[in-house]
Amino acid sequence: MLQHVNTVLVGKNCPATYTNADALSVGDVALFDENGAIISTNAGAAAAKSIKVGVAKSKVSVTMPDGSVASKANIEFSNVISKDHEVKFVKGTYVAPSQDVINIDLSGATIKAGNRYVLRVVYKDLYEHPGQFTHTYEVIATATTPATLASAFAAKISKHMNRRVVATVSSAIITLTAMVKDDNEGVNSINEYTVVNMEASMYETEPASALNFNAPAAIVGAVITKTPGTPGKGYWKQVRDAEVRNMGYKGHVFTGAYPEVAQEKMVDPTKTYDYITVEYYNNYLSSDNQYIKHAPFTLELFVEAGELASSIVEDGIKSFIAGKDVTV
Repeated sequence: MLQHVNTVLVGKNCPATYTNADALSVGDVALFDENGAIISTNAGAAAAKSIKVGVAKSKVSVTMPDGSVASKANIEFSNVISKDHEVKFVKGTYVAPSQDVINIDLSGATIKAGNRYVLRVVYKDLYEHPGQFTHTYEVIATATTPATLASAFAAKISKHMNRRVVATVSSAIITLTAMVKDDNEGVNSINEYTVVNMEASMYETEPASALNFNAPAAIVGAVITKTPGTPGKGYWKQVRDAEVRNMGYKGHVFTGAYPEVAQEKMVDPTKTYDYITVEYYNNYLSSDNQYIKHAPFTLELFVEAGELASSIVEDGIKSFIAGKDVTV
């Protein structure tokens, strides 16, 4: 989790050329120098003493000194980024989310008719105590064929109303695919985006007539493999949550308030995003006027996928940090 004073900006486009701020369209991303002038070249970025990143919002009507009304740019800015304050830059590209998948291969397992077989799925994506919970499925083997047992488990899981996995079977292989959580849909969801994180295990016990009945034993020949999923990077729900967390810096601290009083969100659920993270420090004078102290800041910039590549925004920030045009 970021522990810096944070700014989150969400844009649509990085224009190929710039003229002035008033010419920017909604969602356009631009760099501005210490004088508030728009930066249109990498050389200009390299020469700047400080920069701000800005995203154009809907234009506002301004009454000019001569009484006329003009449509002027409405820019949401980052905090000032000074060149000599340990600026660090990271760029990331969109990665699609995927779900955990567990394969339970019983093809080589020795199945004993009459034995009790237990499949336990442990879910570890809880943030509250105790941090995990378990769904347990039990089947009494009616035959010695692994495929029969696999089908029985898939059928039992599929009948579970509160299951968090989709169970499919192919021959003697059970495939458990984590289900997508549906409690965080929509731009205005008060629940943050998370994904299912799970592990699985299996064991068997002897019938009650056996001497060691109910003692769990490993299933000889069973093989369990997991392909971990990923929440993704630049997924729109992650961008939405970053915007919501940033609202506290804009004075909106009750994100679950009713009626809805949140600021406008720029995220588009139909888009995917690349992103830039800039970490830096700004100086301030201590309360006793004796020391210059450093405050850590972070800028998270999300732009629709593909827009950052070879743009003045990406190359301009790199040139600003390097003090020279990085494309030359």
